[in-house]
Amino acid sequence: MSDQVLELSGIAKVYNKGAANEINVLRGVDLTVQAGEVVALVAPSGAGKSTLLHMAGL
Repeated sequence: MSDQVLELSGIAKVYNKGAANEINVLRGVDLTVQAGEVVALVAPSGAGKSTLLHMAGL
């Protein structure tokens, strides 16, 4: 049995893909959270924290 409770691998998100104002929010993000581990996402505004959590289904 694995102690992983969450594993994300190669997560990417692009807004306005193919447009002149294309925005790459996430590029190849990997995240593994083990059971009992406390994790904090800390980054500047607009870095993609909420987008990552939405994609993880949290």
